[in-house]
Amino acid sequence: MAKVTFKNQTYELNQYESVLDCLLRNGQHIPYACKAGMCQACLVKAVDCDATQESKKWIKESLQQRGYTLACQWFPDTDVGVALPTVDEFSVKVSIRSIEPLNKRTVRLIMDVSEPGTMFHYIPGQYVTLINPKGIARSYSVANNFEDDQYLEFHISETRQGIFTGWLFNEASPGDVLHMRGPAGHCFYSNGSKESFPIILAGTGTGLAPLYAIARDALKQGHQGEISLYHGGRTSDHLYCVEELAAMQDSHDNFHYIPCAREDSGEAVVDNIRSGNVEKVVDELMDTASLATTRVYLCGAPDFVHGMRKQIFLKGASSRNIYCDPFLERSVAPTGGTK
Repeated sequence: MAKVTFKNQTYELNQYESVLDCLLRNGQHIPYACKAGMCQACLVKAVDCDATQESKKWIKESLQQRGYTLACQWFPDTDVGVALPTVDEFSVKVSIRSIEPLNKRTVRLIMDVSEPGTMFHYIPGQYVTLINPKGIARSYSVANNFEDDQYLEFHISETRQGIFTGWLFNEASPGDVLHMRGPAGHCFYSNGSKESFPIILAGTGTGLAPLYAIARDALKQGHQGEISLYHGGRTSDHLYCVEELAAMQDSHDNFHYIPCAREDSGEAVVDNIRSGNVEKVVDELMDTASLATTRVYLCGAPDFVHGMRKQIFLKGASSRNIYCDPFLERSVAPTGGTK
């Protein structure tokens, strides 16, 4: 059987086992999230060997040339060596400008790029990986366009098992320096031929972040089709950015903001709120006659994303027009040290 050498320890790979799964099985802490090649949190460096083409195809050519690959997609049939990258090898240095509440458990994190000339290009709706001073890595969607605003905006909710969010909510402060790498993800607006197709954006919790960015980008590019953004929470006080979205609706005739709540909190936090979960409200309001040409963007918890994707496909949406990024709540181990 092939073997993996990591931090001077060697482990046997099981048949059809990835490098990531082998290291996790043997108690090694390595950053990861989706295990599907999308989040790129499990980026590693091949040591004295070449990674497979399949494992490298998910990342940028410039990183491939420097020996990087994804551990979750690397299934070796020969002995290999693996090392975690250090963050300063390929990341952008950023610092916290502010952390402000959006609701009782969600904050807006604003970050500045220390050297703007080092900032990589991304499309609003994509996500990046943030690495805090302790080396903890976590992927988050960017909620704005850096090229317009010259800062980065993230919407982050506190989670019970989130090591990164625990640090952010309890220890982080303005001026703290982090590192960022990316971008990744295929959930963004693209319309080179300037078609006027309808757009449905549906999300729960901080799944609003990429949807907010996509909607703003589509409107900025002059999209002429109807854009409907559905955002859901358990109660109305779980929603946020309500005023900003209402203002977007007031200033664009083709943009529609539909807030949803599963339960009545007894507080009139949002006007014109729809009762029920997002799936129910979308089902009630969407135009099934135009679904075949509608672009659909889904973001939020995995159960919501997968269920909503199936629901809207069965109603008539084309699978190639459904874009989604499920958010996973998972603890991730430290990556290479910061400087």
